[in-house]
Amino acid sequence: MVLATLLGCQAMAAAQMPRASVAVLLPTGPDRARVSFLDGFQLGQDAVRSCGLKPLIPDWRPFAWDGDPLALFPSGTVPSLVVAPYAADLRAFSKLAEISDARVLLPLQRGASLQRLKGLDAGGRLWPLVPSREEDYRALATDALKRGWKRLVVVRDPTTLQGEAAAAFVELFQGDGGQVLSYNETLLQDVDPSRPEQLSQLAQDLAWLAPDAMVLAAPPDGALAQALRQAQRQGELVPAHPTWIWLLPADQAARLPSQDWPQLALKRPAVGPAWAAFANRFQQRFGQEPDQLAAAGYETARVLALSTLAPSPVSSEGTRDPLGWIDPDAEVSPLCEAMARRRDGQRVRLEGVASRFDLRAGQAPSGRAITRLIAAQ
Repeated sequence: MVLATLLGCQAMAAAQMPRASVAVLLPTGPDRARVSFLDGFQLGQDAVRSCGLKPLIPDWRPFAWDGDPLALFPSGTVPSLVVAPYAADLRAFSKLAEISDARVLLPLQRGASLQRLKGLDAGGRLWPLVPSREEDYRALATDALKRGWKRLVVVRDPTTLQGEAAAAFVELFQGDGGQVLSYNETLLQDVDPSRPEQLSQLAQDLAWLAPDAMVLAAPPDGALAQALRQAQRQGELVPAHPTWIWLLPADQAARLPSQDWPQLALKRPAVGPAWAAFANRFQQRFGQEPDQLAAAGYETARVLALSTLAPSPVSSEGTRDPLGWIDPDAEVSPLCEAMARRRDGQRVRLEGVASRFDLRAGQAPSGRAITRLIAAQ
């Protein structure tokens, strides 16, 4: 419904607004995610209008999660700039970029796939728009050390997706000078909640190692978390009330209830310095708080406007690069000022919402995440 309406509006406005060689691929998945991205995109277009520029009409394309992006474009018709769907298949879009020399903007690519990005993007054509989840884990690791929790045990449920976060956290925590305690070479305590002997072994390890806190990479309502809560309430874990550090997305962490022990969790994922002003405008416009996907939509609209405002810079290979105007090391500029400088042929860096806008091909930008301590009840 949302996409059909958007396409209809696009057709009616085609004679009044500039077109550009840009395609935006919208996944045909959950409506909520699509609406969030489009709401942010709409707010970004409003920001472009406020600077006196009519936003361009991109080529909107519905896209199945398991689709082949090359199949959307007959030979030789791939636009110079393609906005991939969120959580895109990097292999497929790397192939598209290599064959067509297009630049691909990745609106929401945060997970383990980013570790393969450099290997897939030798030509420097894939551009992540938001920080990786490692920025969130880094905030938790830094906060733990500031609170004096320097010796941790990291527990994960190997049967769940949350378990993937544990290894990244361990690397960051140790890199900042922390110590991860374990009798395993991997430094991770893999505990299958369906095996009581593993829970018993964890209780023994906690008693011997005496960590400052326990890191938990597992669903908060899953079997492992429930078993550990019960054991802690019954005094089966030593120390009796160790602090828990949750490796959870902010939306899940927001629903954590208080317990008899302190809990450290993510309050806000890594975003840019202009997030607060954007969130306020989004709340006023749509009556709810934005998420990272909304911020990605907002940034996408601004990037598309700047990419088509003036001729694309020439790359080192002698071809036009629609994102070559981005300077990740420049001083930040508000949108209207960035537009003026872009018209003058200068490279610019926007005041970032979804990130610090230190955008580079093949590398996730940086941002700042916020944690919160849930006090013991």
